[in-house]
Amino acid sequence: MKCTHNIPKQRLALGYTTCVECSTEEKLGCIDTINHKTGNSIQVMSRSDADQASKLLKRAGYSTLRALSGSSKTKQRKIIKGCRLTNIGSQELYQQVGKMYVDYYDVDKQLADRYLLRMLNNLEISQLQYNNIKKLTRLITN
Repeated sequence: MKCTHNIPKQRLALGYTTCVECSTEEKLGCIDTINHKTGNSIQVMSRSDADQASKLLKRAGYSTLRALSGSSKTKQRKIIKGCRLTNIGSQELYQQVGKMYVDYYDVDKQLADRYLLRMLNNLEISQLQYNNIKKLTRLITN
């Protein structure tokens, strides 16, 4: 079945017998590939593959590989009650935790270490602040 619309000469030269509107060929799609922060490009592929890849990339945590492997169930994140992300690593909390750590350290070193680790795991202080408190304690006690 041939198309009755006007077909451009270049399209006829490529062997097509239908116009773009009547074509049954699947349109092409693309996805972004990021090689470096300034080295981005696109990957051209079929529209259905591009749509599927885009859908997978929008999943939580960019779980493309996990989704392609068949184990795409997103793990539920543990919500830490009483912790606001804006306070993680704040100077005020850092000072409070440092003071409490020193108070515990004077009584029991293991108790102080457990307290400091709990504050890190509860996101009350950052990893850098945790390390700084440990370093300062070593300097003071030596």
